[in-house]
Amino acid sequence: MSKLILIRGNSASGKTTLANQLQEHFGTAQCLLLHQDVLRRELLHANDHVGSPAIELIADLLAFGARHYPIVILEGILRRDVYGAMLTQASQYFDATSLTYYLDIPFELTWQRNLLKTSPFTMDQLKSWWLLNDQLTENDRLLTALTTANNLTTILSDWQQNN
Repeated sequence: MSKLILIRGNSASGKTTLANQLQEHFGTAQCLLLHQDVLRRELLHANDHVGSPAIELIADLLAFGARHYPIVILEGILRRDVYGAMLTQASQYFDATSLTYYLDIPFELTWQRNLLKTSPFTMDQLKSWWLLNDQLTENDRLLTALTTANNLTTILSDWQQNN
């Protein structure tokens, strides 16, 4: 059965970098990587709200990934109020030992990381999107390390313990 690695967190918390490094570790033949921003903003040009077509597309891609890949990584802000029900339902496609993470990084660090982007967001934008304690469940593993390398080490250690 396929396993899901779900990485959620606020904008500029390091989700994409972490997910890319995980896929590089596992290899593209073994691992499907889904980026919420690419699917929602670049493919669908959709807003992030209840009823967004991105919810159904991500659910369909998770089901596809579960059928065709041993590992599926989904990363994004994936707000609980918008995506929570779908993510809970989609978890049925995956092994019970799938891993769910929430990057719990301070706003100040996300602001600094944001400024390194090619097209950084404004501080007002980041503040308006900021969600405090948006974990899906109490079982989400909080990643609080300030470096991607440390968070990657944590996930790979968890992976080894569950496989």
